[in-house]
Amino acid sequence: MAIASTATISSIWVTSVATAPASAAPIVSNEKDNWQNLAEPLESCRLKQTIEQVGPFVTGFPFKSANSALGNVKIAVVPVDFSNAVGTSNPGKLYSKDVQLMKNWARHFSRGKMTYDIEFYSKSWIRAPKGAEWYTCNQCKGNKKELQPRTQAVQQLVAAADKVYDFTGVEMIYFVFPAKAEEKYGTTVYGFNENYTTKEGPITASVYGEMGGTVDPRPPGATLWDHAIHELLHFQGFIGHGPSNWTGHFITVDQWGPSKAVTSWEAFLSGWFDEREILCIDKSAISGNVVVTMESIDTFGPGKESIMIRLNDSELIVVERREKGPFTKICPTCYSAISEGFTAYRVNVNKLQFRDDSDKGSDSKNFWSFLGSKRNPTIGKSVKYSGVTIAPIGKKQVRISVG
Repeated sequence: MAIASTATISSIWVTSVATAPASAAPIVSNEKDNWQNLAEPLESCRLKQTIEQVGPFVTGFPFKSANSALGNVKIAVVPVDFSNAVGTSNPGKLYSKDVQLMKNWARHFSRGKMTYDIEFYSKSWIRAPKGAEWYTCNQCKGNKKELQPRTQAVQQLVAAADKVYDFTGVEMIYFVFPAKAEEKYGTTVYGFNENYTTKEGPITASVYGEMGGTVDPRPPGATLWDHAIHELLHFQGFIGHGPSNWTGHFITVDQWGPSKAVTSWEAFLSGWFDEREILCIDKSAISGNVVVTMESIDTFGPGKESIMIRLNDSELIVVERREKGPFTKICPTCYSAISEGFTAYRVNVNKLQFRDDSDKGSDSKNFWSFLGSKRNPTIGKSVKYSGVTIAPIGKKQVRISVG
């Protein structure tokens, strides 16, 4: 689950003029691409995870998830209110655009490999049978007590919605609660692939319910669609919160940050990216300078969106290029800053995920992290890791060398 501060939200959705960082690379290069003979089969970059991660996630291959990340994925988005936390306005007016944005986002970033089929009843809020304090989750927000088991709480909400919802084939349910329920009672529901009864028959579904608030009131400007995607992606196997948690570069790191993209590593794991998007190179094969022209993971294009440099059986470097796109704002001065240009991060599939936002050394303990600045990791002149140097030489070109 993601936690955002008011400062994050109030600063990132301000229209700003995108300016390149002072150390930005030149925008013209006369060098020709010369990577073609070095391209490895993608199997070389499918690094195998041999240690057990904490929780239902993987950092490497083979990929596993509670819910599918491919094909048509049916989701129910259910607005639920309570006698002591009443929903205001018409949910259709509040959230219809969010539902459409979720569908558009899924088609764009999955490269057409996945669609979100969303069941959304929008005429009115669904009234829960008990007050908001009955629907809490110790695992989610550290509530001092749960007045009833979480699966029982979710079953009550499903039964209340079943009067107007068709739950046939639903794999994930996202409950939307009024802000008051969250803020006053800590109302949240959560669960990976649990069994529920509906009038259409039994279903097995992963469930999330809130809208991203935490101890503080919901941040101003917080939207539903990107928070829903962030949480649904966890069910779909995206470990998220990296590389380097709390940067604005990915929806899986900060759902309300300036970019809603996903990492090419997770897109690779989930089956969204293949040979069309990824260039796999082995470090041992690099001699001299390797020049690659790259497309952006925000907009895509005919070329490669990701370079993966295999270091050994457990570790590789991922290089990506960022630019303004349909779901990305370039905002170098935002709280979660993102600049146009290249970024690189390391991935070690046999190191545990470490997530502690208060630990200044968390990057060194985590299985992945950006190379360079954590807050604004756009590469200036170059970055170096494990003997590999990555240097932008143009707006769309990067040079890779070893030694």
